Amino acid sequence: TPVRSDSFWFLNGNVVLQAGQKQFRVHQSMLSRNSSIFHDMFSIPQTQDDNTEDGCPLVVLHDSATDVENLLTLL
Repeated sequence: TPVRSDSFWFLNGNVVLQAGQKQFRVHQSMLSRNSSIFHDMFSIPQTQDDNTEDGCPLVVLHDSATDVENLLTLL
């Protein structure tokens, strides 16, 4: 069962990133502004069948939770 990040779970975040068993609820605009990869990914239209978590789109990453947390800290 995934666990929520203590440091990066913002109630007004609008996208949930999951790395391993850790989830991060953050702001899509922050990611898009600082990463061309996220910018391009979020520009693709979402379908009704896409996964969601806590009412937000869920993006499953194949990076370690530590690497994602380090990236979010830098941003």
